[in-house]
Amino acid sequence: MGRLLGILVLVVLASSTQANSLWQVTKGKQQFYLAGTIHLLSPDDYPLPASYEQALSESRQLILETPLDQLESPEGISLLLQRNRYPDGESLLQHLSPTLAGQLSEFCQQHQLPLQQISRFKPAFAALMLTSTQLQQQGATAPGVDKYLMQQASQKTIPHLGFETVEQHLAVLDKLNQQGAELLIQSTLQDLHSSTQDFVAMKQAWRQGNVQVLEQLFLSDLLKFPALYQILIVERNQAWLQKLPTLLNNKPSYIAVGTLHLVGKDGLLQALQQQGYQIRQVQ
Repeated sequence: MGRLLGILVLVVLASSTQANSLWQVTKGKQQFYLAGTIHLLSPDDYPLPASYEQALSESRQLILETPLDQLESPEGISLLLQRNRYPDGESLLQHLSPTLAGQLSEFCQQHQLPLQQISRFKPAFAALMLTSTQLQQQGATAPGVDKYLMQQASQKTIPHLGFETVEQHLAVLDKLNQQGAELLIQSTLQDLHSSTQDFVAMKQAWRQGNVQVLEQLFLSDLLKFPALYQILIVERNQAWLQKLPTLLNNKPSYIAVGTLHLVGKDGLLQALQQQGYQIRQVQ
């Protein structure tokens, strides 16, 4: 399985003269920036490349995967927990084989993670808890790119909106949960054994805008599991592309989504080129 759940923190150092994960996209009167993001970073990953903030200052709106202020509001968090918590008397451990349940318990004990709390949640959310907690222990304690950009947009009074509503965003987790606890938890535990090296490689490729490395390191693993690839990448990219003209509304815009949504044969970069957009990677 490799880095399957690792992509959830991507949906990730070079000098400022190199390329980065930011593209300028134009077609007729339409013009916007398209930036790849990582959802967790370390404090020493800041400042971002100067081009990220320069592009924001030239834009009249910021478009994220989903409005983070709504997702992280008390109402959004309550809905997230409600949708992903097992009913009383049911536990994630009951949906795992005895062997995998033991491996999860051992991993949590070794890394001082709260097994009792994690096991109250369905597999996709539990996997996110395991991944984010592990990365935070390794120093990923700073806001991700998308949250940072949202904060900067608010300071500049630039409105922000999302491709997905909170409900649509949570529906992605619902679909992942339906793929089975054994698959998601087993892959996550495999990922976390090499998470430090993977996280460093992810951030370096992101900082350099190296789409080939990102595709080879992370997307190739996901392609081995077509149902998960469809849920996480293909379905969402197609839905976003359909919404794009309406959201842009001929306004200079800044779009920031997880970097893996940009790369590969079903990525936004190739899809936009096929639709006649001119794409230039920003230096």
